[in-house]
Amino acid sequence: MNLDVPVGTAVVGCGRVSDAHIGAITSQPGAGKLVAVVDQNLDLARATAERWGAKYAFGSIEEALREPEVEAFDLCLPNHLHASATVQCLDGGRHVLVEKPMADDYKGAVEMAKAADAAGKVLAIGQSRRHGSAIRYVQDHMREFGSLRAIQASFCMYWPGPQAPWWAERTPEEGLVLGLLGSHTIDFVQMILGPHPIRVHAEATRLRDCWKAEDEAMILLRYPDNKMATVHLSYNQQPFFERYYLLFDKSIVEVRDVNTVLVNDEVVFKPVEGATLLVTNELFKNQFAEFAAACRGLPNRSALHPHGVALMRVIDAALESSLKNQTVNLDW
Repeated sequence: MNLDVPVGTAVVGCGRVSDAHIGAITSQPGAGKLVAVVDQNLDLARATAERWGAKYAFGSIEEALREPEVEAFDLCLPNHLHASATVQCLDGGRHVLVEKPMADDYKGAVEMAKAADAAGKVLAIGQSRRHGSAIRYVQDHMREFGSLRAIQASFCMYWPGPQAPWWAERTPEEGLVLGLLGSHTIDFVQMILGPHPIRVHAEATRLRDCWKAEDEAMILLRYPDNKMATVHLSYNQQPFFERYYLLFDKSIVEVRDVNTVLVNDEVVFKPVEGATLLVTNELFKNQFAEFAAACRGLPNRSALHPHGVALMRVIDAALESSLKNQTVNLDW
C-alpha cells in the first residue's frame, strides 16, 4: 500500500509482540513510518529504536505526544494498560492501533470508544488473524457458499507456562484463555455472523497450575435467525490446532490454520510456497496497512472500535457465564 503520506507511528511497549508490529511498519514505507519507540525502560526503548531505525526513543507516552511527527500510536502493552494508554493517546489527538483484546473488560472498552468518538480519531484493535488472505478469501466468496447456518471454531495450542509475568497473576474473575484466544476466535465468528449474539453460555476450567485463571473453555453462541456458533479454546493442546468450520446448507467451508481454505474437502485457497504455517508476517503487515488506510479515511478492513466494544461485551458475558454456571442473555 502506498499512501500520499505514510502514517508517522510510535510503537509503545517493547515486549514479546512488538517486533511483529514494528516489522509491519518498517517493511511498508508507503504505509507507515516508525517515528518513535516508547517504553518505560528507556534503555530498552533506545536499543529498539536503534535496531529498527526509529528517529526517537521515549520513556513515556506523554513525551511522545509532544512530538508532532507522531500521528498514531501502536500499543503493545499488557491488557490492563490498554484502556488508559488508548484514552491518553486519543485525548492527545492521535489515532490508535491497540493490541487485542481491546481492553481488560467491557467497561474499559466503552471508555476507549467514547474517547475515540470525542477525538474523531481512528481506534482499531489488533485482531491480526482476520487479516490473513485465507480469511479474506472466505469473506469475499460468502455468497457462493450458500446459506450459512452455523460455525464451529477451535483455537487450541500449548504454552508450557505464562508467556508474560502478568499471565500468571490473572485471577479467575479476570480470565485468561477467554480473553487472549477468545478475542481472536470470537472476532472471526462475529465478523461472519454479526457482532450481536443474543445468548452466551460458556464452560471453563483450569487444567494446569502454572496460572490461576482458566486455560480451557467451550462457548455456545446463539444468534438471531436461528444461527449458532461453538468456540473451543485451549492452552493445553499439542499439536497446535486452529480450525474454523462454516456450515452452509449445501457446503462446508473449512479455514485451516488461517492460511488454507477447503470447500467440501477440496482445497480452494492455499498459502504461497515457502510461507510459514501461520503466515505471521502477512497478518501483521496487512493489519497495519489497513490501519494506515483507516487513518487516511480510505476503505479498510480494520477491526474498528464499535466491533471491538461488542466483542469485549461477548467475552465478558462468556466469563460471567463460566463463573456463574448460567446462560447470559444479551440485550443490545
